Amino acid sequence: MKIEGLQANQLIAGIKNNQKEDGSFGDVLKNFVIDVNNDLKNAKIAKQKIAAGEVENLEQLLYQMGKADVSLRLITEIRNKALESYQEIMRMQV
Repeated sequence: MKIEGLQANQLIAGIKNNQKEDGSFGDVLKNFVIDVNNDLKNAKIAKQKIAAGEVENLEQLLYQMGKADVSLRLITEIRNKALESYQEIMRMQV
């Protein structure tokens, strides 16, 4: 089985195709929160399936749980950085 690597120009083209030209930071953040919520819901369903013994593909269920964990940690760090930035702005003298 041969695995081919992606070239840098393919990655950049893929990123540009996925970006919206008129999307604001608020829209991106809102969509990310929705995605994290969906990941958490999928992880909850995966945990219920594992507990009930309805395991068809254990790797997929564990992947969903791991993805939800990473997404939640990332959004928590984004929140922390935004809060730190806000506090720093409030400390600035005008």
